Amino acid sequence: MRVTISSIRCQVWWARPAVETPRLLDLLDPIERTRYTAYHRTIDQLRFLTGRVVSKALAAEALAIEPAQLVLDSTCPDCGRPHGKPRVVPPAAHPAGQPLPELSISHSGDLVAVAITAGLPVGVDVEQERDVQVQDLARMTLSPDETATFAEVPNPDRDAAFFTYWARKEALLKATGRGLSIPMTRITLTPWDQPPRVVASQSSEVDPSAIRMAHLDAAPGYRAAVAVLAGPDFPATGWISEHAADPLIAKLS
Repeated sequence: MRVTISSIRCQVWWARPAVETPRLLDLLDPIERTRYTAYHRTIDQLRFLTGRVVSKALAAEALAIEPAQLVLDSTCPDCGRPHGKPRVVPPAAHPAGQPLPELSISHSGDLVAVAITAGLPVGVDVEQERDVQVQDLARMTLSPDETATFAEVPNPDRDAAFFTYWARKEALLKATGRGLSIPMTRITLTPWDQPPRVVASQSSEVDPSAIRMAHLDAAPGYRAAVAVLAGPDFPATGWISEHAADPLIAKLS
């Protein structure tokens, strides 16, 4: 599917970690190359590389430029380090007043997800279900109402329920651009086995009426969600589509 900034609402593109090639590495700018080499594990390097390459390819196509011309700024608004949400830097010939693509990147296990919109703040998150003490993590993640709901989840479903909540809240906080500086426990969502929606917020930065969320069809053993800060006039359904990014990576490799 072609990425056209005049028509997209929200697209999520899925990829497996790409094989490193000189052409893909050439798409990283010096700051990104430093981040890439700082990872100690090969899988972490490849997930980072894949997220950047897919993001640049999608945004570049939306802007009708080459991926090598696309610059992403990931400066954190709190500390100034380059680990914040990626922001498209306007190309030299970009018309004043025309929206820029908004992006969000997530990776876990052997999945990489990139979400793109035509200018609406977006957040995406994918989480691989893993063997952790979810009860302890739930205390830092769930609101009081969610905690009561979680207590009723049968033990065989506990991991799936927790990582569903986690992915949905991560996606939402990424969309705000503030990340975990907003405590997850201040946001209450619908139960994990229902379509995602913000029920209540104790944060001034999260307005339930301005948020649209959707469950994503990740691979078995993964939980994923996307959130858009869209406003009350944004449609409740039909605004999200999912696509395979591996063919796109193959063309760039």
